[in-house]
Amino acid sequence: MRKLVIGAAVAGVVLALAATTGVSAYWQARQRIDLSATASGDLDIDVVWQGGTEWSSISPGTTISKRAVITVNGAGRTLRARVTGTASNATAFDSAITRSIRIDDCTGTPGALLPASGYPADGALLPGDQLTVCVRYTLASEASATLRNVDLTPSVAFTVVQVGAS
Repeated sequence: MRKLVIGAAVAGVVLALAATTGVSAYWQARQRIDLSATASGDLDIDVVWQGGTEWSSISPGTTISKRAVITVNGAGRTLRARVTGTASNATAFDSAITRSIRIDDCTGTPGALLPASGYPADGALLPGDQLTVCVRYTLASEASATLRNVDLTPSVAFTVVQVGAS
């Protein structure tokens, strides 16, 4: 018992000296991992557009929209993903067009915007999960007449981003 008390006192003195002299310590721990617990996988998405990939024409003051169903595909036990999306168009329309990708089916009130960081903002999608989005282009009612008969050239890209296991 006496050795234990002396050992504790010495450790206390060493810690006190270290605190007053600015000495610091680096602690490290190692753990062995069974390699059979780690596996690679394959992550992808399928995008199916309602009514195909052709867009209708747009005129001032109108909105065109198209629904897409995105399915996460993967071969792996621990794959988790988020989906991101971007919409663009011919540069001539940039000052007169509003674009959005929303989480809804294009039939009612527009849903929440697809987050720039990916959907879901918290958590992740698993292989087999689906996400329905609505892509909308709205041309301002005061759009220039120079846009008449100009191709809007809508372009939408979806990306799957792998995230850590949840």
